[in-house]
Formats: sequence, C-alpha cells, structure tokens
Amino acid sequence: MISRRSYPNPQALRVFLSVVQEGSVGRAALALGMTQPGVSQHLYALEKFIGYSLFARQGRRLVLTKAGQDLLPEARRAVQALEEFIQAAQALDRLERGRVEIGAATTMAVYVLPKYLTEFKRLHPEIRITLESGSSERLTQRLVQGEIELAVVEAVEHLKGFSRQLFYEDELVVIVPPEHPWAKREEIEAPWLAEVPLIVRDPGAMTYRVLGRALEQAGLEVRPVFYTDNHEVTKRLVLEGAGVGIVSSVVVRPNLRVGNLRALRIRGMELRRLFWLLYPEPLGNPAAEALKDLLVA
Repeated sequence: MISRRSYPNPQALRVFLSVVQEGSVGRAALALGMTQPGVSQHLYALEKFIGYSLFARQGRRLVLTKAGQDLLPEARRAVQALEEFIQAAQALDRLERGRVEIGAATTMAVYVLPKYLTEFKRLHPEIRITLESGSSERLTQRLVQGEIELAVVEAVEHLKGFSRQLFYEDELVVIVPPEHPWAKREEIEAPWLAEVPLIVRDPGAMTYRVLGRALEQAGLEVRPVFYTDNHEVTKRLVLEGAGVGIVSSVVVRPNLRVGNLRALRIRGMELRRLFWLLYPEPLGNPAAEALKDLLVA
C-alpha cells in the first residue's frame, strides 16, 4: 500500500516519461545523459513504489501496461508542475518575481524611503513591494511576529535573532516662517523656547520623547500651544503663524528649498534621531535581501 506521506523520486518520473517517448531504456539513457543501469534503477524504484509494472516488452520495444497508461497523464502533469516550480524558484533567485514587506517609522516612510523604493522598483520591476508606516514600537512588534520582513525604526534595542544596521541619522530643528525675528539666525538659545508658543508632536511620538529628554537635561520647562499627530500639520501651523515648530530636519528640506520656512538648531542641545534597519537572520527571501542591501549600501 502506498503511503500518503511518501512521494516518488521526481527524477524517476522524468525517466518514466523519457522511456515512453524513446521506446527503450537505451535511447532514454542517451536522451537523459544517464547510464542504462541508472535508468533501469529509476524505473524499478518507481514500479516498486506503485506496486505495478509500468512496461511490458514486445520484441525489442517497451510498451505501457494498463497501469502505465493510466498513470502517464498524471506523470506528465507532475513533471510539468515540477518544471514550473523550478522555473519559479529560479525567477525568485533572479529577482524576476517575488514580494517584500517593509515597515518604516512615519518620518522615514514619508520623507526618506520613497527614493530608495523607486530605485529598487526600477532595478527589479517585477518585485511587489508593500510599505507600511507607523510607530517604531508597533513595527518592531510586527517584525518579531513575522508580519513584515524589514523595519526602519528608531531607538530599538538589539533583538535576538535579528540584525540591525544604522540607516539614517536625523536631528530635530526649530522651524519658523521667513518673517519671524529668528529667521536670520542659524541657532537659538535653548531658554528662548520657554518664551514662545511651541508646536510639537504629541507626547506619544518619538519626536516628542527626544525633545522631552533634551529639555529635561537642560532643566527647561516649556508649554506647547499645539500638539500634532504629524509633521505636516506642524509645518502648516507654523506657516499660518500659530507658533514655532519643532520637527525632524528631513521633514523641512522641501520647504527650505522653496524658502517658505527657516530651520534653526538649538545651541547646546543633543537632538539626534537614529533610525535603524532591522531584519531577521537569515531573511530567507531574495527580494528582501536585495532591498536590504540597497538600503544599507
């Protein structure tokens, strides 16, 4: 009785089809680049597996038995499916098919990653990319759970089974409109922040945590007039004259080129933000591996 958990050797199926096509073991051996004993061994193993003879001899030619005739279409389908599997695996290796899921902290997803993903898509147009944005904590959790393959996140500790590489270094800056009294400056003094209406990210955001630690170390207490859930809202409020904003420097670069905002550093304050690329080892996905290599090149 054939076990449902056992499978015939795929090479034996290919040998079976070749013998059918060539009509003899000798010609099948030549066509496959094998020895005749090797072909015979594969046929014997296949017949032993199914429990019936596949061929009967008529003179010098082998002809299919009834069992062989019944199984021939299935053998062709099985070999065809195997060939398609091999082709798909080769396409994955050549990055001609596949997909990759990446998550990124919102600042990175909006302002930094698009240029990398566009370049990756240009190099590998058949790869499907899914980009998810969110908080670093949530994306790290999704990475650990295997729901995404790569994560660009902030302030993460080393995770067992995962590698991390520095991806991007940013800093927080003060932003004001061109007509603001500070607009001509490159730096401001930290105590000045307590004297102006401040617009900052909400307390749960990593931006606020970095700012909060710096203010605490400087012994400063500020009273923001607005808390926002994203940098674009902060910029819009500053443009409308609602106050002075604090955002990541990468966020304001387009505005600096246009000239409708100015960015200033805070003297003596450490406001760096480090974003790390996290990924499992091994990745086990050629597309994710290629994207990882592009991001940290």
